[in-house]
Amino acid sequence: MFIESVVVSGPNLPDASVFFSKGANVVQGGSDTGKSYIVQCIKFVLGSKNPPKPIALSKDYTTVTVKFVNDDGSCFTIERPLEAEAKVTLTDEKGKISILGVKHNPKNSSTLSNQFLNRIGLDKKTLLLGAESLRSSAFSLRDLEKIFVIDESRIVAEYSPLGTGQYLERTKEKSILKLLLTGSDDAAVKGAKKDLASKDTLKHKVSAVEDIIAKFYPGDDAVQLTQLQKLNAFRHEVADALEVAEAELAAGFESNNDRFNEKTDLITDLAEVEERLSEDKSLLLRFGMLGEKYESDRQRLLGIEQAATLLDAVVAVPCPTCGNHFGSDSCESNIENVQQGVAFELTRIAENLNELSEAKNSLSISIERNTASSLSIKTSIAVLEKKIASGLQGFVQSVSDLKELLACVQSDLTTLDQQVQAKSKLSDELKRLGVLLLEEQSEFTAESFMEAAKPLIEEIQSILKRWGYPNYLPVEFDMVARDIVIGGSARGNFGKGYRAIAFSAFVLGLMNLLRLSGRHPGFVVLDSPLTTYKEGDDTPEDDRDEVAGDLIYAFYRDIADNFTGCQVIIFENKEPDMSIIPSLNYQHFTKSRSHGRYGFFPLRG
Repeated sequence: MFIESVVVSGPNLPDASVFFSKGANVVQGGSDTGKSYIVQCIKFVLGSKNPPKPIALSKDYTTVTVKFVNDDGSCFTIERPLEAEAKVTLTDEKGKISILGVKHNPKNSSTLSNQFLNRIGLDKKTLLLGAESLRSSAFSLRDLEKIFVIDESRIVAEYSPLGTGQYLERTKEKSILKLLLTGSDDAAVKGAKKDLASKDTLKHKVSAVEDIIAKFYPGDDAVQLTQLQKLNAFRHEVADALEVAEAELAAGFESNNDRFNEKTDLITDLAEVEERLSEDKSLLLRFGMLGEKYESDRQRLLGIEQAATLLDAVVAVPCPTCGNHFGSDSCESNIENVQQGVAFELTRIAENLNELSEAKNSLSISIERNTASSLSIKTSIAVLEKKIASGLQGFVQSVSDLKELLACVQSDLTTLDQQVQAKSKLSDELKRLGVLLLEEQSEFTAESFMEAAKPLIEEIQSILKRWGYPNYLPVEFDMVARDIVIGGSARGNFGKGYRAIAFSAFVLGLMNLLRLSGRHPGFVVLDSPLTTYKEGDDTPEDDRDEVAGDLIYAFYRDIADNFTGCQVIIFENKEPDMSIIPSLNYQHFTKSRSHGRYGFFPLRG
């Protein structure tokens, strides 16, 4: 990624803005033109606690916004009010707006630090703070920012470019460089801190494990292993015996195949007999109901016959049909006809009842015959089943017994195996705790990364060679000082001007190396790498370390020619050679009201 713009705005004020491009960018101008203010703005949007120090022209400006462009052309912006400890507003590549805290929290992704580090794959990393104390901390954007945004106070510092010069941070600075060069952090220190507990705690653990073994897993290990082997062998024997018994049972079924077929035929015959028996019983029931109806009709006719006889004897009774006396010429009813009709119907019903009785007798005989047949077939089936059972019972019982025995043996085997494994694990833990008890070392040894530092040294040496840095060979890395050694002298031993140049070579070389792995944002900001002293400084003559003019030319020429794939932003008092300016994104703050751009902030009035 690279920085496209830095904009400071305020109500009813024209924006103060500066725009950059990929490659070499130089903002040149005198003191008090706002160059360092821009650097402080970049640091502030990247999480610095305090906003830029106010200058006269920055009054009433309230917000700073920095726009970043990714390698794929997508953009995101970070905006922050110019107030101490203010939160930031992130507008991501898809336009989503998030309000983020600036204080790093490894458990909270909604922080500026985590969001930025995630873009370069350095989020959720752990740094070692102390090998003896086993202290650690999460790697944050504030740790990373030290190697790509360099203000004018740090660029001349005598201490490591990786930190702040505090003695207590020496272990942390090594851990930072290891992380950057290898991509591997010191997260293992957390596990080491847990494992290397105090001797008393370890003794308590040993005692507890020994008590568990004695209480729940007594007995000799060799005896248990022998039992396990014997039980396993017995399980195989039972399994083999079960296989033989199942084969014998299958053969027994095969030998009784004729009986099974006979039984099937008998069951089919029984079903037919039972069906006929059911039909006969149902028909007999219906005949019984029909007989009851015939008997009812016969009783009704007998009643009519008796009534007709009585009416014929009592002539004084009026005819129920015409109302005249029976036997008179005017009576239309004929008692004799009624009596004849009733006699005829009674005869017909008697015949029906006789036929019905014969049918019922026939059905009863059929039911009795089919019932006997059903009982006979059932008896035959029972006899066959008894014969089959007598032939297979031994085989079935043998298979059943062997299956039950195999299940019991398997259960015992599983239980014993679990006990052996559990005891083995406890014994291994007891050995591990014993080893820890015997350990005298309580210091976490960080992994060496000297081999990984060699490509960095080669890159820095190549840059110093192109710049014409005097007596630069050999370039080495002092792991104790966490800094480079040039021509046998520590960087911190040079004068301020050459310290600044060497500092620049370090961070630019680191960027070139880390860009290959993606563990670098891809831009470096350098404030005054060439101008160490300004006119009027009261500095002892022997401490002045003015950088030679040919080195300054080579510095600018190299930045313009060899850093086109990334971004280098330089804020300087010294003007580049006129021949180099066309190769730069060059901006000149004139500090003049009459020509050119005065400075970062527009003039008022």
